[in-house]
Order: sequence, then structure tokens, then C-alpha cells
Amino acid sequence: MFSAPATTDWIRLFATLVAALMLSPVGAWGQADEGQDSLPKTPPANTDPNDTTTDSVSTKSFRKAPLDPEKIAQVFRAQAVFPNAALPAEAEFAEEESQGPAADPNDAEPEVDDETIRQAKIAGLIAQLGAPEFAIREQATAGLRMLGDDALPALRNAAVEHDDLEVRLRAENVASGIVSSAVAGRIDSFLDGQPGSFEGWDVFQEILGDGPRLREVFIEMMLRHQDLVQSLDVGTEARMKALEKVIARIQHRQLLESQLPSGADVFAMLLCFNDHDLRLSNIHEEALLRMLRMSVTAELVRDEQLAGPFRTLLAGWIQRCDRASWPEVFWLSMQQSLERTLPLAERVLGLPDASMDETVLALQLISRFGNESNVAAVRSMLEDDRAVTELEFIGGKQVRAEVRDLAAATIMILKHRPLDEIGLNPNSLHPKIGFIPRGLGFPTDDPEPRLMMLKSLEAVLETGTGSKPESPETESPENSAPE
Repeated sequence: MFSAPATTDWIRLFATLVAALMLSPVGAWGQADEGQDSLPKTPPANTDPNDTTTDSVSTKSFRKAPLDPEKIAQVFRAQAVFPNAALPAEAEFAEEESQGPAADPNDAEPEVDDETIRQAKIAGLIAQLGAPEFAIREQATAGLRMLGDDALPALRNAAVEHDDLEVRLRAENVASGIVSSAVAGRIDSFLDGQPGSFEGWDVFQEILGDGPRLREVFIEMMLRHQDLVQSLDVGTEARMKALEKVIARIQHRQLLESQLPSGADVFAMLLCFNDHDLRLSNIHEEALLRMLRMSVTAELVRDEQLAGPFRTLLAGWIQRCDRASWPEVFWLSMQQSLERTLPLAERVLGLPDASMDETVLALQLISRFGNESNVAAVRSMLEDDRAVTELEFIGGKQVRAEVRDLAAATIMILKHRPLDEIGLNPNSLHPKIGFIPRGLGFPTDDPEPRLMMLKSLEAVLETGTGSKPESPETESPENSAPE
């Protein structure tokens, strides 16, 4: 989704269409740097401007690495209250225009006269919005749009206080068009790598870093979930309210519009989940897991610019996710190669009340992402004789796998030794989940093969070498083959 060249163009078009609806004088996103909207858009020197297969954004080098997951919560705790000193962007524009440029003490009279003339012209054009002639109304509309930000304060005032309903409606429409054009220009510059002052961007950038794809995700978040982006600069209570609305919007689009969640939806939820002061419920986590089961997870993992920040946010949430979510988190991590779940799997092995699902999946995950430093923790499971699988008939015998069988396989994998060296089935190995539990069972009516396996494993652990256990047939001299 994010690697397609059309992504940036889509965001720019989408911004132009909906910015007027998303913005208001109360909830603006922030004021752009002076002169930012007028910056020329020049392609890189080595890029053919006629080549539509090249994504000009991806050639930018403005990148910054994400934070460590452990530090994300500290960023959120620093955002305690709304920055009261900061005015919404459109209010700033209005205030600046109402004040006009700084007055020169030596040239005060012409300054006042120019301002008076300009305001009179704006007032005349606004009055013409209610003219009975269509041509006059359209000319007035075009004139006000050409004035742009200069006309915004008067247009907003007319949209609320003018006696003529026609004037009020047209003034509101013209003001929205001016705002939409200005925001689209700022978004365009922002996506091209220019400094941005959108609300929530500083916190977003501090946590996840910077880069072309991250800017695309931020803009999509801003257009879809403006309340959440604004809450990044505030506190936990505001983020909780925004999270509830984000979940509702995502579910609405899925159920009523058949739209799958996007990467921006996933990032929006995970950002809230990394606020450790935010009390998550099973409903919240299930909403996230439902999204992570979809194709958007694979798309994020494959995106070279988004994979790192995505894994960072996941690791920050996994540290505090509800225990009921652990089994699915383990399974998802193995399917999508999310190795940062390893510390949670190590924690499971030390829990006396760990469930069977937690234990089995933790051993599989450790065999997939762990190393020899994990052998000591896994070794404590070699005395656990709880049954892992149901009884199965293999070769005419009842076979069942136990926790200690899985622990033995995990140790051999961590030590990079073949399973058949100690009598385990080498065909039980799996590239995604480490091993298949049902392939590691032993006969239930004959304990000798399992005991021999464990004895051979102890030899490997004690001496670093081992030998394949002899089968019962080779123990008898009369059954041995002649040399």
C-alpha cells in the first residue's frame, strides 16, 4: 500500500478534497513556516520528470530513526496539557492579518490608508456575494479567493454575523476554499521534505523518526483521525477519547463501506497503545489484533521505511499487553517475524501458572528468535511432563508429545544441533514456528525412547557433544549387524 508510487499523489489529492471539511478555526493543524507554501517543486537532478514510475518522495533523504520502545511512554507523559500558548493555525492567520504588517513610525499614515482601502475593498466584495446578478456574485467570489488569507477574517465574520443568508453561506464557502487551498499547499511542501508545524507532528517525529513514508502515514492519520493527531500533544484522557473514536471509525468503514484498515489506522492505534498511562481493555486489544490479522501487517513489515517504526510500536505495546492476548501475540510474531516478542516469551517460562498454550507458543517463539543464552531458561522445562498433544496412533502405537519433548527440541535448535542427534524427529522442524509439536511425540506405553532422548540431551548439555541413542534392536548382540 505504501510502496506504490501513487501513494503520495493520492494523499495530495485527498488532502485537497477534504481539508476544508476537516479544518475549522477551533481545530486547525498548525501554521506552516513563512514562505513554505510558495516553495518550488523541483525534481531531483537524477530524476526524469516525465518518468511516472519514479516516486519523487522516496528519493528524499530526510530520515530519522525511531526511539527505543522503552522510551516512548516518557514522551507521552511529557504531554500533560494543551499548549495554551499556541493558537490554532487559522486563528494565527486571522490575527496576523488583522494586525497587518509591523508599522513604521516614520510612515504611519500611508500604512493606515492602505489598510483602510483594502478592508473597504473586501467589505464591498463580501456585500456583492448577495447581489441578485449571478455574474456579480461570481466576480466577487473570484476576487475574494484571489485575496486569500487577507480576506479570511472578514469572511469568517460575515459567515456568522451578516444579515443576508446568501452572503453568510457564500462567505463560509469562500473561506473554506481559501483554507483548503492553503492546507493542500502546506501538505504538498511537507511531503516533499520541507519543515512542518502540523499539530502532533513533533511528538510523532520524536517517537517514530522521520522519512518520506512516515510523513505519508502522518498526513493520512491527520486526514482520517484528526482528533487523535491533536491528542498526541495533550494527555492520556484526550488520547483515550480519540482512541475510542478511531476504533469506531475503522469498524464503520469495514462494516458499512467494506474498506480494509490502512497502515495509518494501525499506527494511530499503536501510538495510543504505547501510552502506558492509558488503561486498555480487552475490547481495545481485540480491535488491534483484528487489524493485525489482516494483510496490512504484512504490507507494513515489507515496507523498508515503515517496518522499523511499526516494530518499535509493536514492541512498546507488547511490553504491557493483556495476558489474554499473549498466545495470539506469539503466533502473530512468528508469522510476521516480529522478534521483539522474545522477552515476553522468556517471561512465560518463569511463570508457575503459565497455561499450556502460553508455554508451547513461548517455546516455539524462543526456538525461532532465541540463541544459546536462552538454553538455561528452557532447560528448566525438561522435567515438565504435561501432555501437549492428544493421543495419536503412529505406526500402530499410541504417541503423545509432552512439554519436555518440546523443550528438548528447543534446546537443540538454539545450539544449532540436528534433532535426530538425540532421537527427535527432524521432520518436525518448521521455518515459521520453529517446530511442529505433534511431530515430537513418543510412545505412551514405552517410556524408554523418551528417557534415552533426555539422557542424550544431558550429554550434549554437559559436554557439548552427544550421540544418537541406540535403538532397542541394536542393544542385543544377536540383533546387531556383522561388521
